Amino acid sequence: MRKCRLKRIVINSIINIIILGLLSGCWSSRPIEDLNIIVGSSIDKDENGKLKSTLQYVVPEAMTTKSGGVNTAKPYINVVGEGISLEPSGWETTLSREGFIFGAHQKSVIISEELAREVNLRELTDLYFRDLDIRGSTLLFIAKGKASEALETNEPNIIPALRIVEIANESSTLELVNKTPLIKIGGLMNSGSSFLLQLLEKTDKGAKFSGGAIFNGKVNKMIGTLDTQEVAGINWITAQGKGGSVKAYTKKSDGPTWFQIESITSKVTPHIKGDKISFDVKIESEGRIAEYWNPKLNSAFEEKNVKKIEKATEKVVTNIVENVTKKLQTEFKSDVAGFGNEVRIQNPKKWKKMSKNWDELFSKAKINYDVNIIIRDYGMIGKKKNK
Repeated sequence: MRKCRLKRIVINSIINIIILGLLSGCWSSRPIEDLNIIVGSSIDKDENGKLKSTLQYVVPEAMTTKSGGVNTAKPYINVVGEGISLEPSGWETTLSREGFIFGAHQKSVIISEELAREVNLRELTDLYFRDLDIRGSTLLFIAKGKASEALETNEPNIIPALRIVEIANESSTLELVNKTPLIKIGGLMNSGSSFLLQLLEKTDKGAKFSGGAIFNGKVNKMIGTLDTQEVAGINWITAQGKGGSVKAYTKKSDGPTWFQIESITSKVTPHIKGDKISFDVKIESEGRIAEYWNPKLNSAFEEKNVKKIEKATEKVVTNIVENVTKKLQTEFKSDVAGFGNEVRIQNPKKWKKMSKNWDELFSKAKINYDVNIIIRDYGMIGKKKNK
C-alpha cells in the first residue's frame, strides 16, 4: 500500500516538473519597446461633433538624464484619434503610432465638461467597462474647457495623467472630491443616484483641481458645478475628507484663527412622516490651532479663548454646510451628499418607494445641522488645562 502511494507521489511530481518547464519563460509576452503603454486618456468633442480621443503614452527613455545636462524631452506623448465613438477613434491612433497598445496601466480618464453635459456618461464610459485591459481602479475626472489640455504640462519630467492621480490619492484637503474609480461610477449609474466627480482646470503648470461636477442620476449627465468650498461642505456632511483647515474670527477686529482638521465624524439621522422628510446631521471634528493672528495677543490655550475659537469655527462650518445644502436643494435639486443613502440603510422599505423620485423629495427636505468643534492642541505654545 505504501509502495503504491509513493509511486503516485513520484509520478505526480514528475508531471508537475514537466508542466512547470513548459510554462516557464515569457512565452506570451511582448518586448517593452514594442508597447505603447497608456497611462491616461481624454475625450473631447471636435468641431464636427465627433469624439476626439487622446491617449497619453509613456516615453521611458525621456525620463533619464543625459550626461552633462538635463533631458528636456517630454516623458510622454499624446496621440489623437477621432470617430463617432471611442472604439473607431482608438483604432485611428494606431495609424500614427507603431507598436501594440497596452492599456493595463491606464490610471485616469478625463472627459470635457461640454461632452459631460451633452452625452450620457454611461455611453461615454461604456468602452472602459468592456475593455479587459482597463482596470476598475482607473479614476474619472471632468475638465473645464478641453479635456486634452489636462494632459499637457510645461514642467519637466512630469507625466500629467499620473500626476493628477497622485494628487487625488495623496492630497489631504476637504476641497477635493472623494476619488471616483470606474468601478464606483458603474455602481452609482446603476443605482440612479446623483453623484459628484472631480473637476479639473487648465493652468500653465498643468491641471488644477477646482471643484466638483454634479451629475443627475436619472440622465447621467452633468448639470452644474460646485466650487472648492462647496466641495468642502459635502465632505463635512459625509465625513469623507482627509484634512484641511478652517478660517474663523472670534471678533471682526481680531485677526484670523486657523483650525487644522485632524478628524471628522458625521451622523445623519432621517425622520420620515408620510411624505415629509427631515434630517438631523451631527458633525464633530477634532483638531488643533494651526495659526493664530490676534493683535491683543490673548493666550490661545486659555480655556475661555479656546471656547471662543471653537464657537467661531462651528459657526463657519455650519454656514459652509448650510450654503451647499441650499444650493443642492434649490438650484440643482440633486442629492450628491449621500442623504438618500442614509435613508436606504436605515429605512430600506421606505427607500424602495422613495428612490424613484428621491432628488425631488430631497429638494423639499428640512435639514438641521449641529456642529461641534474640539481643539486638542496648539503646537509648541501650550496645552489645554483640563487635558
